[in-house]
Amino acid sequence: MVKQIGASDLSTPPDTYLFALARVGNCLATIGSDDVLRLFDPALRTVASAQPRNAGLSCLKAFSDHALATAGRDGIIRLFDSRAKQVAQMSEPQGRSISALACHGHVIVAGTESDKEGLGDVSVLLYDTRNQATPLRNYAESHTDTITQLAFHPSQPNVLLSGSTDGLVSLFDVNQAEEEDALQQVLNPRSAVHCAGFLTADQAYVLTMDEQFLIHPLQEPVEGTEPASAVDFGDLRPKLGCTYVVDMLRQPDGQPVVACGQHEQQTLSLVPLLGADPWNFGQAVQLPSAHGEEIVRDVLLAEDRAYSCGEDGHVRMWKW
Repeated sequence: MVKQIGASDLSTPPDTYLFALARVGNCLATIGSDDVLRLFDPALRTVASAQPRNAGLSCLKAFSDHALATAGRDGIIRLFDSRAKQVAQMSEPQGRSISALACHGHVIVAGTESDKEGLGDVSVLLYDTRNQATPLRNYAESHTDTITQLAFHPSQPNVLLSGSTDGLVSLFDVNQAEEEDALQQVLNPRSAVHCAGFLTADQAYVLTMDEQFLIHPLQEPVEGTEPASAVDFGDLRPKLGCTYVVDMLRQPDGQPVVACGQHEQQTLSLVPLLGADPWNFGQAVQLPSAHGEEIVRDVLLAEDRAYSCGEDGHVRMWKW
């Protein structure tokens, strides 16, 4: 039985949304609609905070064990240490809003938000934090709408996945400077991408904004044969008894888990994705009451507990 063992608003103003979680050192971090980065300990006590001026924070990722990356509407990527002190920053060359981040080693990848100006309006940008002046890569022709997801391959860090509200998921070899050479594969879930990533070394998952869930093979087809088709689970809402899906998560042991919410029942559920041949959903773990009637925006899993944040302006801690 999962129990809520703590909750805190981290001294946020009324009507503040908290919409992302990350881990840094022995602390956790969140960003909110009040534009503040907050670091807190596992007991939900605030230990540090920072408020970059006019940042419009929308993205938060762990950069390393001791640093965090943030980005937002001002087009600036900032690195903060475990005391919430800014230690570096990189700028989007055109000042465009940043809508997605991913980090690996010394590399940060940023995706931009669309201004609806046509081809070239949206970019996937790759930065080396050891040389922060300009991006190493600028892939600007593979997507035509806001980038919503970026993820590095688990064992091939030169392979990058990007998802967009244009309904496409692109896979790049970031060792290639030219976009035409870098683009390796395009997946088409036929709907705006909510989240996507690598399920295994040769499979990618895609969850669309209308809750359609697909698993795509990544291996190249043998010459003269048709490429393998995606496993299409359809709409997850009736299958999982939810009204929205938060994200696909990983337990500390690597087990993939779908986090989903139910407005009327005011619950958050963690549903394991089992198997692989074929994939199927296991028994859901219920987190009762969750964030009330408000939407859960992010969940972070630890060894014997979970942390969630949402539009009620609280971080909640769960134990099983």
